[in-house]
Amino acid sequence: AQDFEMIGNGTMVLREGYSEGDYEEGFTAEISVSSATVNRSWQDDELSERITIEGNGWLSFNGGDNNSSGGGFGEIHTFFFESLDEDGQRRAQNFQLEANASMRISGASDFFSFELDDLIIRERWSDDIREEQFFRATGGGEFGFEIEDDQFSIDVNGTIPLIHLESSGGETVSDTIIVDGTYDGDAEGSFGLVRQIVDSGIQENSEGVRYEVDKIQNEFWFNVSATPFGPISQEFGAEHNLTYEFTVPQEDWRNRTVRLQYVEDNGTVSDEFPPESPIIEQPTRPEASPLISNQISRESGKSPQNVVPGDRFVLLGNPSNTLEVTINSIADKEMDGHIVEAAEWTGRFEFEETMASGFFVNEGPLSGLLYEVSRWITLESDGENQSNDIYFQEYQKVDRILYPSIITADENTPPSLELVRFREGSLHTEGGASHIEVLVNDVDTDVVAVIVDLSSIGLGLVDLSDSGMKGDLTIHDDVWTSLIIHEGLEFGDFYIPVTIIDYWVEVSEIAEISIANLPPRVMSASFSQSSAIRGENIGISVDAIDGHGVSEVIVDLLGWGGDLFPLDFSESSGLWSGIFSVPTSIAPGERNIPLRMSDSQGAETTTLGSGLVSVLRIDNEHPNLSFLEVWRDGAPQSLISDQGELVHPVMVSEGGDQITHHIEATISDYDGVSSVQAKIGRLAEIGKSEQWLLMVDDGTSGDRLAGDGIYSLEFTVRPTIPEGEIEIKIRATDIFLSSTPPEDQGHVFSVYTSECCSDDSSWISKNLSSIVLVSTFSLLLLGMVAVILQIRKSDFD
Repeated sequence: AQDFEMIGNGTMVLREGYSEGDYEEGFTAEISVSSATVNRSWQDDELSERITIEGNGWLSFNGGDNNSSGGGFGEIHTFFFESLDEDGQRRAQNFQLEANASMRISGASDFFSFELDDLIIRERWSDDIREEQFFRATGGGEFGFEIEDDQFSIDVNGTIPLIHLESSGGETVSDTIIVDGTYDGDAEGSFGLVRQIVDSGIQENSEGVRYEVDKIQNEFWFNVSATPFGPISQEFGAEHNLTYEFTVPQEDWRNRTVRLQYVEDNGTVSDEFPPESPIIEQPTRPEASPLISNQISRESGKSPQNVVPGDRFVLLGNPSNTLEVTINSIADKEMDGHIVEAAEWTGRFEFEETMASGFFVNEGPLSGLLYEVSRWITLESDGENQSNDIYFQEYQKVDRILYPSIITADENTPPSLELVRFREGSLHTEGGASHIEVLVNDVDTDVVAVIVDLSSIGLGLVDLSDSGMKGDLTIHDDVWTSLIIHEGLEFGDFYIPVTIIDYWVEVSEIAEISIANLPPRVMSASFSQSSAIRGENIGISVDAIDGHGVSEVIVDLLGWGGDLFPLDFSESSGLWSGIFSVPTSIAPGERNIPLRMSDSQGAETTTLGSGLVSVLRIDNEHPNLSFLEVWRDGAPQSLISDQGELVHPVMVSEGGDQITHHIEATISDYDGVSSVQAKIGRLAEIGKSEQWLLMVDDGTSGDRLAGDGIYSLEFTVRPTIPEGEIEIKIRATDIFLSSTPPEDQGHVFSVYTSECCSDDSSWISKNLSSIVLVSTFSLLLLGMVAVILQIRKSDFD
């Protein structure tokens, strides 16, 4: 087995579409690679390779550059490529490119360019499924150049208002190119091109099969006045072409155009249905293309870990270059300062004219490594004279060992255990999943295996990895990892044996881990009704599970100002059932009812539910009007009639005065009252009989005490109001905008006329003028009597 991790940067050049020896066509991208990573594994004759490349750079196609008169060139802002190959199959691929580009087109003696502001390509594959495909090219520009000849001169000017080519998910989204230009000089005229999707619909092909298509307008015109020469070094006559292409949007299909509609200048329309269109094809899965396609080696293959003189074996690792090896002797050799045991060998390749001999390491982690080798290759001449044969000799020797640092048992330092932990922080019972990580201290970095014994929780011996497998995050960082799933019920603190094996020794140590007891889970919950009002009693049934057995389920409404409501378990149904009272302080709306649960081992949890738990909707009740009174002269006037009916009397003065009354309404709501309004009809001021008037609880407008929940409205009764019953309306709104329904708003007031009083005045003040007149008349009468008596008295005298 071989594992490689390669990290670096540099420059990468990509070429596509070039013909042999011709670089004037095709696409070139020169990428400045800022980050490149290759993770490569070779095991059991299977190759696994993951490649990641990031960078930016420049692109060119059809020979375009700063000095060219054609093609295109631009800057690559983002380049990203990632692939995963396993056993000859491309398992995943992700490609992203974001760039801009300048496009150049040659004229007769000059060129013009336009800009592609956005050039975006994205494609992502997982196995044989293309998960993402996106392409967009947008831009535009202006151009102008001069065409000169011995006979004429023409100036060409034009614009490219819009280029927008886009596809997503393998289907065309936009196919728009618009060109508009004029030319003048010795010849005048205009030219243009419009290509755009104008409609989408269903179209039959030549065989009558219906397909969804885009209708693409493809219109070109060229108007000329007095010359046969066009603006771009071609000969044109005046022409106008309008064609509609009915094309399927799937870009992976072939022969995508199912109908061509030609529109002549005289209005004549003709159709063409291309045969064998469309041809349905699936997007082609990327093929595996490993960065290093072969195991490059000379003598390679499996050999005995330790050999003795006389052993014979064949190296078959490289099928094109097998070697038969014979062990001659064992000797000590110095290799980069290390004294190692080496085996001397000779060998013969399958080609008789090729031979080799040397030494390879016969101990430690480098056992089987070629330390020294000589190869002889003979190329025989055609003649019989062997003096004309050519001999090649190659000599190789290891002069530096970079890794490992310890290659013999005497140099080794045994590894030690530093820490055992769970990456996620904990592991729980009943299906708990977590990554166990063992941190090893090994100065020689030659640990080959770490094994933890989890038999105490029923998992047996578990092999860990430090090579990026089994959940390991970083290769060879001395953190050995494995994903474990604990399906059992064992929990608490456990002492587990940990075995650390390096190339030379095996070390066993004891570590402590803690397993948490998973509390009960709610599988489902149902209520006796889907909605409730505050203060209402609701039935609930809960299906809860736990491997240790559920011991208690409680509806916990303390957080909403409610109580705890224990549920009872039914052996027959297996459900926990009971009744709880909806707290008055709970807000309206959809609410998950909290459940407090415990198992037989003391694990406890409070849950607000999950996707399996039913939601109870708390209905918002409108504000409640509990008491209504009419007040006058500081005293309530409402009373119960002899018939037992509540009467709200409103007094009208017979004397023509206005009498002040006020209404008091006691309003309550769980959520708080936002406003209270009354529509009092003819009792209101003139012009406000149909208006909703605000009732207050702030100590004004007749309100006797602010903030007591009694809302008041003061009104003055005019003497012109006739006797009888008047229906008024009172509505209240809470903070959640729930209002008194229309059928509960109406209240009847009884209007009657009274002689005894008007407004707030006493009987004396109301009849003061009459009293004054009577008194004045009485005084005058007494005066007249006195005068008469005086006269009569005078006569007697």
